[in-house]
Amino acid sequence: MAKVILIDALNLIRRLYAVQERPYLPLADEVAAGTRQQIISNTRQMLLQFLARLRQELMPSHALMVFDGDHSQWRQQLCPLYKANRKPMPVVLAEALPMLIREAEQSGIRCFQQAEYEADDVIATIASKLRQHQQQVVIVSTDKGYLPLLTHGVEVYDAFARQFVTKAQVKEKFGVHPEQLISWWSLVGDSTNNIPGVAGVGPKSALEFMALGRSLNEALQNPDCPKKLSQKISEHKQDILIYTQILALQTNLELGLNMQDLRLTEPM
Repeated sequence: MAKVILIDALNLIRRLYAVQERPYLPLADEVAAGTRQQIISNTRQMLLQFLARLRQELMPSHALMVFDGDHSQWRQQLCPLYKANRKPMPVVLAEALPMLIREAEQSGIRCFQQAEYEADDVIATIASKLRQHQQQVVIVSTDKGYLPLLTHGVEVYDAFARQFVTKAQVKEKFGVHPEQLISWWSLVGDSTNNIPGVAGVGPKSALEFMALGRSLNEALQNPDCPKKLSQKISEHKQDILIYTQILALQTNLELGLNMQDLRLTEPM
């Protein structure tokens, strides 16, 4: 059985970069050449150290670093609020990104980007297809959006905390099971993705509601569902459907990849 790690590239790189940038903040519009070089050099070094440590800790046979495509806009078209609160990538990092990609590939890990897809959907698609063939899959990311995949036997590894995220931890943190997370965020909102949720439905009432069934429909059909809450959710049904569609990761993309493409090689 293969062991495949799928690395959410910008989730990793942007966090590494932020640590290196912090001593120099606030950066001027025109960054001094020496400062720019130091930040980039430190980020490069930390990235290569992280990738080497992941190989040592997780012992994968295959790996892929996945980057966001530049032209994925369908979620914004459904909901203009989606990620509208995200800060753009720092200019220094954006200019250094092609070099960092080359360095990652020279370390033996292939990098992948498809213009029309977000990295989350690419990773979810690969993970789901590999699990259908009983392969072991580990997603390396701190993005909570991957946590619903725990239900399908996909593992999620926090490389900064150096630990796997468990279903029990999800239940303890959010109060719901991994398979209920998308419904939960659709109700209470998700600040990370700028999803507002349903006005007037707070975490307490949402938890009581989600305890009535594994899905929204099942909870709504439960005879113990409070009438006032049921009415509010029904009134916002269209918004909830849109939020659910946006938050659910795609798992059936056509990517043109095979296992050989993901095989780890020795550093150059």
